[in-house]
Amino acid sequence: MFRQSLWSIASAACFSVMAAFVKLVSDQFGPIELIFYRSLFGVLFIAFMVRSTGVTLKTHRLMDHVLRSSLGILSIALWFFALPRMDFGACMTLTYTTPIFLAAWFIGRALVRHEKAPWKVTGAILAGFAGIVAVVQPSFAADEAVPAMACILLSLIDMAVYWQMKRLGDMGEPSMRIVFYFTVFGTIFGLLGTYLFEGGLHLPTPENALGLLGIGLMATLGQIAVTRAYAQGNMLLSSCLGFLAIPISAVIGFICFGDRFSAAALLGMLLITFSGLFATVFTKREEAQARSEGKAAA
Repeated sequence: MFRQSLWSIASAACFSVMAAFVKLVSDQFGPIELIFYRSLFGVLFIAFMVRSTGVTLKTHRLMDHVLRSSLGILSIALWFFALPRMDFGACMTLTYTTPIFLAAWFIGRALVRHEKAPWKVTGAILAGFAGIVAVVQPSFAADEAVPAMACILLSLIDMAVYWQMKRLGDMGEPSMRIVFYFTVFGTIFGLLGTYLFEGGLHLPTPENALGLLGIGLMATLGQIAVTRAYAQGNMLLSSCLGFLAIPISAVIGFICFGDRFSAAALLGMLLITFSGLFATVFTKREEAQARSEGKAAA
């Protein structure tokens, strides 16, 4: 359980550092172009790791990988559609509603099956989401209905992505193989999208190459970590700990870019952190109790 929590925290940290690198080079490369470079790095990095470790990329679950990768790319495309069309805080808030939808699904399934619903973890998720609202302080305008719906759809698609990662993990697919096929799709999408919508690729210079390498490395490690967390652990816990990307990003912004945050934002970051801690401890106790009851029944 704590290993799963560490994978979730590691993914949040990696994606937060990746965002800092994106901020450094975003004025030199288009957003879809950055998807291409980060995905291309992932393909090369995982191919090297696979060759070094002996893990094969051959799979009998190709269509499941295609589904996971296609949904992931669609999610990214919707995010890039919504981001420039609405308030940044509002966009970030809506894209973090996935854990709430996931919790609602688990509760609904438990009620239908007359099983115990995950009320306490759901409470931690709602508290963490409240912390996100306090940090990003969203504002909604009347003309932002369409991009807002895109963000909601994105969140639902992300829920399907998490389920598909869980399904692939249950099938015995290793994390690096899952991420490899996703990065292949991302490379193709990024390359085609760059030439269709952004006028083509820009040749990296020695000055910005380090930023691109940072994006690629952090995105790849983050994908491996989040895939392991969802494929091999409790999905509600992973989604709750994913909120930690918000306070980690705020701290990075404070250290690296001189960003400031209000007292409300600070309280929100503490709320997110304690919500993740509560969800981890409670889930560990629940699973330990379930194992004990299983042994007693046997």
